[in-house]
Amino acid sequence: MSKHTEDAEDTASAQAGHPGTPGHEPGGRADRFLEMSALLTGYGRVRLAGTGLTEAYLRTIDSALPAGVLDELLDTFSRSLPAGGDREAAAVPAILDDLRLGPVARNVILLCYCGTWTALSEAWHAAYGNSPLDTTRVVSAQAYQAGLQWDAAGAHPAGAHQQGFGAWSAPPEGGSGG
Repeated sequence: MSKHTEDAEDTASAQAGHPGTPGHEPGGRADRFLEMSALLTGYGRVRLAGTGLTEAYLRTIDSALPAGVLDELLDTFSRSLPAGGDREAAAVPAILDDLRLGPVARNVILLCYCGTWTALSEAWHAAYGNSPLDTTRVVSAQAYQAGLQWDAAGAHPAGAHQQGFGAWSAPPEGGSGG
């Protein structure tokens, strides 16, 4: 299934009152995180949940931020969603334009695409608090391999998959990214 087909199905199910992602309580923290991440990354909830990294990403973010910041981000996202209409146009600017939550949301995008958490700036820490675990790091080998960047580029994670003899001589095939 292509990314675009999956996204269309995700959008249709969301507009029809999507009951949540399997394995995640509808309206729960993980479910709201997947919904927000889908709008921020342009990939569908099914694709994001399929990485199996939702809980690992939530733990990573929680450990890197002062207490309550992730919940504030998820609450702000949920409150900014209109009942109908263009969900992305309403929710994404409300998050990305926020001085406190915008940098965190941009890190969520990087986390989903690259499997890495990027340390927030010193200015952000001075204004909003600190965590000793806010360091730039790869979350895990699985997160690196599952990063959306590979699909978007039509490539494979370097060092993780055999590409076959002579594959280097051909341009990347397909890819369903942006």
